[in-house]
Amino acid sequence: MAGTNLLLELDCGLGKRFITHQIVAERFPETRIIIVVHSSSSLAETMDYLRSEYGGLEDDLGELSSRVRSPLRPIVLREKRVVVATPQILARMVEKEPSLLEAYDMILINEVDTIIKRTGGRTTVVFPWRTILGFFAGKWIIGMSGTLRDDHAVFTEEQLEIRNELRTLREQIPESEVISMEDLYGTDVEEHIEPTFLTINLVTDVKIRSILVVLDELIRNTRQEILQELDESGNLDLVEGDVRRIHLMIERLPISDELKSRYSGLLLIRKYVYAMPANRFLRMFHTDYLKRYFNVAHLHKSLSEISLKTLRVLEIAKQYRKTVVLSSYLEMVAQIEETLTRAGLSTITITGQTRDKGEILREFRENEDVEVLVMSPVGERDLDIPQADVMVVCDTISTSKTMYQKFKRTRGGLVLLLAYQGTSEVRKVQALLDSILERYPWSSAQLVQDSKL
Repeated sequence: MAGTNLLLELDCGLGKRFITHQIVAERFPETRIIIVVHSSSSLAETMDYLRSEYGGLEDDLGELSSRVRSPLRPIVLREKRVVVATPQILARMVEKEPSLLEAYDMILINEVDTIIKRTGGRTTVVFPWRTILGFFAGKWIIGMSGTLRDDHAVFTEEQLEIRNELRTLREQIPESEVISMEDLYGTDVEEHIEPTFLTINLVTDVKIRSILVVLDELIRNTRQEILQELDESGNLDLVEGDVRRIHLMIERLPISDELKSRYSGLLLIRKYVYAMPANRFLRMFHTDYLKRYFNVAHLHKSLSEISLKTLRVLEIAKQYRKTVVLSSYLEMVAQIEETLTRAGLSTITITGQTRDKGEILREFRENEDVEVLVMSPVGERDLDIPQADVMVVCDTISTSKTMYQKFKRTRGGLVLLLAYQGTSEVRKVQALLDSILERYPWSSAQLVQDSKL
């Protein structure tokens, strides 16, 4: 209904840009609208779609971004009916010349879930959304996202509440109607959903397994020491026996600084062992505490210089025409690129340091000779890569929504999640898959593990 605030959950690949065009050009051709996108790269792609692929806006369309010089931004707001903006530039205009925005009737927020903090204290919204939402209160707000079903942590004094993000969104965008994928599933939309098939691909490395077994035990012991200190001080109720609460509240817990530092450090080191080449993660082992449990010199000599995960990526890439590889760390991206290139595979990379991301992505999409694209965590929401035959994920995080967004970049198909066999990483990845299968049943399925497991 026109004028009713709306939160629309529309799965990846179901046409949020098309709906945006329908709203601004077809349904409400006279309404003045601000479209907010979460990044500069998303703004560039949105502008291209609205101008080139869909059209019909002609001179109505303008942008507020770092590409537009400051003196020209007020002119854009005065003269254009539809303006695409990044949050930071829009907030500056709200604070500097709020009267320029008063004529706009609607704000359309793309990837609206990104305005919520993963961990919130005094405010639950990401900067500068408090300013933007405050200014547009009373105007028509439409928020769209591929998913509105994750949790986030909210601190109130020393208490922690793990809350559904949709609840927080509805507090920030009051009197909003919600249209979810449950509402759309079973309609014509179902015909356009591309299923994603997920499988764990186990990598056998007995030396890495030995390291992780020790680290897991040290983490468990440290966690038990934390619980004991909390119990002795009468503060055990702060964590309520939930491991997530210990991790999220570690800096706020009334425990010794040594325990806080040790627990956080062990978790980080384990994450590095999962995800990095040995020569990189072993730098973290040169502490007096870890030297009690590990012979670092021996580890340097015995561990493979090239990660066995990298070699598994090579095996997989040889089997497919086009492969996308995701890794959290630049060191791993560099090792994978070098290893695959030496093996004769045409490989390109995109990282946060890449300036011409669009050109490189176009090269992968359009050049049949380019076989592998290796990426660090940059622009997962902005990149559509349906040309890929398989996605290989070298390491995971526990946030199901973030990982789901990564998986859907290839618009369905096969996703292989690497994990070291016989380690806690397998349990972590399986817990992630269980969460995704529960929250996104319309487009996700887990395949039986392959013969390499």
